[in-house]
Amino acid sequence: MIKSFIVYTTRYIVAALPGSVFRCLRVRIWRTVGFQLDKTVNIYLRAVLDSGKIIVGKNTFIGNDVLITGGTISIGKNCDIVPQCIIHAGFHNIGNHERRAGKSYAGEIIIGDGTWIGTGAIVLLGAYIGKGCVVAGGTVVKAVIYPDNSLLAGCPAIIKKFLED
Repeated sequence: MIKSFIVYTTRYIVAALPGSVFRCLRVRIWRTVGFQLDKTVNIYLRAVLDSGKIIVGKNTFIGNDVLITGGTISIGKNCDIVPQCIIHAGFHNIGNHERRAGKSYAGEIIIGDGTWIGTGAIVLLGAYIGKGCVVAGGTVVKAVIYPDNSLLAGCPAIIKKFLED
């Protein structure tokens, strides 16, 4: 309960830090709250790390208005997550007619080293995105194992082609 309050409050403090000048301070604040972020991670304006166990590798870029929330989310090194992406490792069972959003659960998402996630992409619970992948803007990535060097696009995501190393 206390950790939830601290994370909730931290979101507003971090969101108030203007522009790219405060990238390093944002990382320090999120690390203080308990998320495992390498010191070289760049987190831009209004990006929100909300709940769960979030691990981000070195030299990873997290753009404006990105939401990362849910269970265990592991983002590799040298990744680029551009603005307005959602990475969400939680879900609800369907409840009865009185409240359709039933019991909530959290799971896992893994994003491999060197992956680039385009604007507005959504990565859902259970997704495993291999190393060196590209996720096209607006793509919805569901609970599938995607191999290394895949170009993903669509709703739901499908492999469009394999990229050269």
